[in-house]
Amino acid sequence: MKIEFRRLNHITVNAPTGTQEKARFFYGAILGLKEVPRPGNLDEIYEIMWFQWLDFILHIEFVEEFSRPPVTYQNGAILPGRHIALEIKDLKQVRQSLEKARLTIHEAVTLADRDRFYVVDPFGNFLEFIEFHSVH
Repeated sequence: MKIEFRRLNHITVNAPTGTQEKARFFYGAILGLKEVPRPGNLDEIYEIMWFQWLDFILHIEFVEEFSRPPVTYQNGAILPGRHIALEIKDLKQVRQSLEKARLTIHEAVTLADRDRFYVVDPFGNFLEFIEFHSVH
C-alpha cells in the first residue's frame, strides 16, 4: 500500500507545567501566531495549547517531567538535533525583529543555497528560519 500524504497536520513540542503565559508571549506576541481553541475534552487529559501556523497547528503540551532538548556545537555553529524548520521571506528583517525582541540568534552551519539561523523558545525548543537564495 502506498500512503497518500495530504499535508502536515500538527507538530507538538513540550514545555514545563505552568508556563502557558511564556508560551503565549513567545508564540503569540513575538512570532505572531494566533492561539486557537481546542476540544474541551482534551483539558481532562492534559494541559495543551494550540497555535495556528500556516496550514497546520502547533501543539504545546505542558508536562511535569520536562527536560530541555540536547544541544551540541561544532566549529562555532549550533547543531540543535530535533527542531522545527521554517522557510520564510526576508530573513534579514525577521532576524532584526527577533533581535529587537531580545532573542538570541544562534548561527547555523553555512549552506551555499540558503541563509539560516536558529532561535530557541523559552522551553529549549529550536526553530530554524531559512531563506533560499533562489526558487527551488
